[in-house]
Amino acid sequence: MKKRYIAAMLVVTLICAMAGVGTMAWFTSRATSNENTFKTGTLILGGIIDGEDVNEQFATVSFDNMEPGQPPEKVQETVLKNVGSLPFYLYRMTAENITGDTKLDDVLMLNITIDGETVFDGRLSQLVEENGGYFDPIYGIQPEETRQMVITAYMDKNAGNEYQGLNMQCDLTVYARQNEYPVPGENGEEDLGLAPNFSVVAYNDDNYVNFDFDWEPNDLFYEHYKLEIKHETGDVTTGIEAERIWLFINFYNKEVTSLDGISRNDVDVDWSKDIVKIKKSAFPDEWKGFEVKIYGMQNLKPISSLPWQYWSLDR
Repeated sequence: MKKRYIAAMLVVTLICAMAGVGTMAWFTSRATSNENTFKTGTLILGGIIDGEDVNEQFATVSFDNMEPGQPPEKVQETVLKNVGSLPFYLYRMTAENITGDTKLDDVLMLNITIDGETVFDGRLSQLVEENGGYFDPIYGIQPEETRQMVITAYMDKNAGNEYQGLNMQCDLTVYARQNEYPVPGENGEEDLGLAPNFSVVAYNDDNYVNFDFDWEPNDLFYEHYKLEIKHETGDVTTGIEAERIWLFINFYNKEVTSLDGISRNDVDVDWSKDIVKIKKSAFPDEWKGFEVKIYGMQNLKPISSLPWQYWSLDR
């Protein structure tokens, strides 16, 4: 029988409002949690309010009288707690459901840590546009254990008077999975998805991360691969492009262009099998994994892509 896993999400609603000339205030934070049952256990990500465990709400978080370009006078903390009966790990945060004066999301800067580990650092708009961010998983949160989430918020120094009197609301969602649920990259091959003209299976070996393209149809005269890679900060730090050009004569040209942090010597391509191989040693030692976005093009048709996904280096 195929083993079943469960997952949960914790949604934190941040309500933001401009409090006057050059100032803003964050008034409340609410949380909801999805509960999923696995046999006799539950996976519930919750919080603590006035010393009591709560499944569906966070304590209020408030940021007052903040000015553009000024560091926040207050750094707010809230508590994540495993209030279920199954251990889990945290691995992702998203931002969505923005209402009100949505242009505020481009001047609101967030730094969010969980137990001292940065899970996001950047503009709120960045977290929204990229459909959330995967971060290095925070493992082994046992029933009754807590983790401190620290939210630091400030305004872009260039925010002007046009942001006075505005207000906005959005939801931040923290994702949890049962401990036994594998992180992509840790247990063999993983199907990363299907685009209109290709699919990709990824896997690790001792020295390489491998991205195996399966084209439909296969081996046309022009095929183009592109990988964008980033860490949990939300900023793209590495780009890799691999082009395969089949000519109408008896030879073909193979070209790999590496960008922004990875040496050409760290990238191999198995042209006969359409596999892009990246040396694990090319990534900083402190990286447990990364996010990858994969593109492909055949026959000079429009480029297709798979969404950002987390990949563990399993090292």
